Amino acid sequence: MKKIFLILFLSIFCLGFSQKKKKGKAKVVAEKETVIIYTETEAETSNEPRIIAGFLKQNPGHARTDFFKKRLITIIMADNSPEAKPTIKPISKDKIENIVNNSELNKGKNLSTNVKNASKPERNVTYASVGGASKKAEPSDKAKKTASMLSHLFNNDPSDKEAYINIKNKSNCRLIVKISGKKYYNLDVPAKGQNFVLIEKGDYVLTTMVCDAKYSSLKKITKDIEIQLDVAD
Repeated sequence: MKKIFLILFLSIFCLGFSQKKKKGKAKVVAEKETVIIYTETEAETSNEPRIIAGFLKQNPGHARTDFFKKRLITIIMADNSPEAKPTIKPISKDKIENIVNNSELNKGKNLSTNVKNASKPERNVTYASVGGASKKAEPSDKAKKTASMLSHLFNNDPSDKEAYINIKNKSNCRLIVKISGKKYYNLDVPAKGQNFVLIEKGDYVLTTMVCDAKYSSLKKITKDIEIQLDVAD
């Protein structure tokens, strides 16, 4: 009888110890927050318009400005090719060059407004449906997002009320980042990838699950920032 009690006691003890051990191994999120600074190497190797446009803004008068402007135009043109978007005609090269080179852009005028009003001939960016239809197609969400981002990056107005958050996901899991504050945003970030969202400046709570690790952080967003998330070792 004593042996039975002893075996039960040892079993319960081992079970409790193993549970404590599991709790002690709870995953923790590793976070790194930085102000976004674009380097020449990033602008030269990246295929993201955001990075090249950001470098141009942070480095006015750079010796390779013309090269990077041409590269930005080429990338945007490739992203709007008929093969990539068969239901929407690509933006003409002349119009893309106007976006990148004209003085209106450098004065911080809102390009996203131009996209929304694309049917007016005096606007910089126009979209039309394929096949010669008279009805003009609405710009894609990606096109609107790119236009808003470019407008923000080239806006030198200190009273600008927007900033963007770039989430860099170093983990092997897809993230859905919830941003709660003045407004609410959901940002889908692929595993080993990154994504950004343009938001109103202010206080926000960012929450997500990085694989099995819970992440929650209060942020005061006053300028463009990058947040890198991963599961700590």
